[in-house]
Amino acid sequence: MKTSTTFSILFWLKQSKAKNGEAPLYVRITVNGQRAEISLKRKIKITNWSAIKNRVKGTNQEARTINEYLNQVQKGIRTN
Repeated sequence: MKTSTTFSILFWLKQSKAKNGEAPLYVRITVNGQRAEISLKRKIKITNWSAIKNRVKGTNQEARTINEYLNQVQKGIRTN
């Protein structure tokens, strides 16, 4: 008998908590349909967020720094 497990990582802005055009950044980890949401303690301008890519738009220093941080978080989750 085969058993299958599912695993996904999603970065998203919680727009229900947005203030002054900025929303907190969260990561959602889903394993076999069970979700866990964790705040990353950072706020991103809503207009700078790409929901398709799950990353900050642009190539400025701030965007590169945050996107690198997201890559490190994703790598840390996958290796543990």
